[in-house]
Amino acid sequence: MSLRARLLIAGGAAIVIVIGAATIWIGQSSAPVSAEDAAAAYLRALESGDSAAVEATGIAVTPEALAAFDEADALIDEAAVTAVEQADATATADVSFTLGGATHDAELSLALTDGSWTVDSSGLGTVSAKTSPGTAISLGAATFTASDDIVLLPAVYAAVAAPADLLDGGADVVVLPGAQTEISVDAVLLPEATTAAQQQLDEHLEECTSSGEVVPDGCGIRIPWGTDFRDVSEVGYRIDALPTIVLSESGFTAADGALVATVSGTGQDGTARTLTYRTDDWSVRGDVTFSDRELMLETW
Repeated sequence: MSLRARLLIAGGAAIVIVIGAATIWIGQSSAPVSAEDAAAAYLRALESGDSAAVEATGIAVTPEALAAFDEADALIDEAAVTAVEQADATATADVSFTLGGATHDAELSLALTDGSWTVDSSGLGTVSAKTSPGTAISLGAATFTASDDIVLLPAVYAAVAAPADLLDGGADVVVLPGAQTEISVDAVLLPEATTAAQQQLDEHLEECTSSGEVVPDGCGIRIPWGTDFRDVSEVGYRIDALPTIVLSESGFTAADGALVATVSGTGQDGTARTLTYRTDDWSVRGDVTFSDRELMLETW
C-alpha cells in the first residue's frame, strides 16, 4: 500500500473518531436535567430580573406578566432548593428565598415534558386588586383590569392606578409563588382629569347645539316653548359660555353656562312666529367612568 493511501485511511479514521466523540458528547448533553436543576434554574432566572431568562425556563407566562417583571421594584434573593420529591414525570421542590425584607418558603411543582423538567403555574403568584376611582392598574409597562385575578412572576411591584396621567395613587405588592395577594389602590383625581373632562364635555355640548333638535338628550337644554308655540319647525343655538365642570370620583356637575336659543314655528294663534330664549344658568350633570387609558362622561 502506498504512503498516500495509508495517509488517507488514517485521516478517515481520525474523522470517524472525532465524529463519534462529538456524537457521544451531544447525547450526554441532551439528557434531561433533574427536577432540582430545573427548579434552581427558575429561581436563578427570577433573581436575574431578566424576563427572557425566565421565559427560557419553559414556564407558561403571559407577555403582560413578563413586561411587568421587567420593571419590578425588587427581586427574590438568596434563593435555594431545600428538598425535592420526584415520582416518574412529576416532582415537587421546596424552595426558600428572601423578598420584600422577609424570608419565604414555597413549593414548586414540576412536570417532565418532552425530556425537560419545567415549573408549572405554582411558580407564579396571583394579585386581586381594587381601585377607586378607576378600574385598572399599571405594573410597570403592563396594564391590567383590577377586577381580574392578575397572574405575575414572584417579585415586588408598584401597582399604580390607571390611567396614570389622570389618576394619582398606588400601592406596593409582594407576589409569592402559589399565593394570592389582595391590594387596594386608593387614587385621587389629577388636575389633568378635569382638563380632559372639560374638553370632552365641551365637544359634546357643541355637538348638542349644532344638531338643530329642540330638546337634544343629555345636553341640559330646556326651552319653555310650549306656551308660545303650537309647533316648532326650526331652532338655532348660540353658546355664550360653556358650563364649567367639577369632577367627583364617580360623577360630575357643570354649571354657569350661558345659552341662547332662537325658535321658529307656528304660534298658539296659528301664525308664524320666531322667539329667542336665553339662560345664564345652563348646567349639566352625569357619570364619570375610567378605562385603562381615558375617562368617559355620560350626561343625564
